Amino acid sequence: MSEAGGDDLLTATVILLGAGVTGLVLFRRLGFGSVLGLLIVGMLLGPYGLGFATGGTELEGVAEIGVVFLLFLIGLEMQPETLWGMRRAVFGLGGLQVTVSGVVMAGLAAAFGQPPAAAFILGFGLALSSTAMCVQMMEERGELYSDWGRRSFAILLFQDLAIVPLLALVPLLAGGGLVAEPGPFLLRLAMVSAALLLVYLAGRHLLPWALDIVARQRNMEAFTGLAVLAVVVAAWAMRLGGLSMALGAFLMGLLLSRSRYHYQLEAEVAPFKGLLLGLFFIDVGMTVDLGALLADLPRLLPLLLAMLVLKAAVVYLLARLFRLDRPGALRSALLLSQGGEFGFVLFGAAAARGILDPDTYGLAILLISSSMIVSPLLQRLGDRLAARLRPPQPLPALEQMVAEMEGHAVICGYGRVGGTVGMMLDGLEIPFVAIDQDPVRVEAGRRGGKRILYGNATDPKVLKLAGVGRAGLVLVTIDNPAVAERVVTAVRNFFPDIPIVARARDLEMRDRMLAAGVSEAVPEAVELAITLGAVALRHMGVAEADARDIADMLRRRAFAALRRHPSLARPSEATGRARALEEEAPGAG
Repeated sequence: MSEAGGDDLLTATVILLGAGVTGLVLFRRLGFGSVLGLLIVGMLLGPYGLGFATGGTELEGVAEIGVVFLLFLIGLEMQPETLWGMRRAVFGLGGLQVTVSGVVMAGLAAAFGQPPAAAFILGFGLALSSTAMCVQMMEERGELYSDWGRRSFAILLFQDLAIVPLLALVPLLAGGGLVAEPGPFLLRLAMVSAALLLVYLAGRHLLPWALDIVARQRNMEAFTGLAVLAVVVAAWAMRLGGLSMALGAFLMGLLLSRSRYHYQLEAEVAPFKGLLLGLFFIDVGMTVDLGALLADLPRLLPLLLAMLVLKAAVVYLLARLFRLDRPGALRSALLLSQGGEFGFVLFGAAAARGILDPDTYGLAILLISSSMIVSPLLQRLGDRLAARLRPPQPLPALEQMVAEMEGHAVICGYGRVGGTVGMMLDGLEIPFVAIDQDPVRVEAGRRGGKRILYGNATDPKVLKLAGVGRAGLVLVTIDNPAVAERVVTAVRNFFPDIPIVARARDLEMRDRMLAAGVSEAVPEAVELAITLGAVALRHMGVAEADARDIADMLRRRAFAALRRHPSLARPSEATGRARALEEEAPGAG
């Protein structure tokens, strides 16, 4: 690569990343989510906007891998039994949605004068939705595994399957024949079967064996490479077979979901997914020709409204038929009303075969692009309308339950440490209320029957809502030292008599917590050292009672002997950073 070419690539990377991060922060702050922000960034930077980036097939190819990584992670999180339990929703609800929406949209296209073949392609192409957009928006809200989220995902999964026969029909519709030659058909069937077999063998046997080898060697670089390779192999095999790359990645994730390395695979792949999926939405935004959109607005706007209303109506009625409640059916309907990325593929194939004329093809592409732009706004509208149909019940019910509690524990920070303490309290049937600022964690905990409030534990209104004034104990398990200290100060200022037990990183942080007013602070690094030491003593033949006595002696003396050890007396890096921290940052227990 020449130096000039390298400079151009570096400049484009800086612009894309800088603008992407700005769009993410701004639009999330405005409450619209990340998808709309990235689409707008793509529109502004693309060839039809300011022209800083041109997109092209290279960016499009890289960006599509983001969708592949997203579906792989979903497969990892979904056990095969869960998918089998969704079979009625996938093939029943999903099949009906594609069929009914396709027929309705094809009828609309025919009413506007399109010939039968073009009307069929337009109808079923517009019946498909954007898997990437819908799944990302549900993930951001923590609703992918809700009842309506699962039904929506089932429809999207069937749409990914439906694109295969739809693409196979394009040459038949172009030639006017209804019977395919047996040779090409059998070859295609063999390629599809081979692709599925390759994904199965790799996910069921080859990759678990390879992961075992590199895990025993503690070769984390190779482990990361295998995690990425698993995704790419599935996408490559499915593409060779003429199937959806995203569907292949989902199947690979599903096969590896029972692996002992499930969580590590998820951790390795997630950063790639976030970056590449962001590029996908930026690339979609770059395809929007604002000039053409404004010029065609008189034709485009009625078609867009008709498509959104008809698709939403079909999904809503079918979801109600499959016994989804009204708020969930409405949210699913508005979520799935947009066009999808597979529509671009289907319409492109049809245009290449002469089924769609250039004007119709351009208008159809604009229709999909504009529907994807308004999709985040429709999802927000769906949230508000669903709230009116059925006001949220969990929070008022939770407030009522907390109002009746007394002598309970309040856990500030419900991450790994806070969740473990909660399990111990549950085991002894000691009631507790948790406070956390991670909406996904709060939603997951509530679905599990836990009393978790979303809010800032330094806010006296949130503390009062958690019943701190009637509680028997407050536990601060937040791992950010600065935030934890502010929580302790707030609790002590407003509720001076309540006992407080806090988590501390080291001995210096323990002293600061005690000075702030906690009843006891547990220095996690030192406690780990004491526990390891006691275990080591037992393995060296020391009686368990003697090992326990030594550990208890260190604790009774307030760790005075340990303070003389230079490595334990020195404050941790986190505590050092906390001294200079001026603004509160969210922490997790």
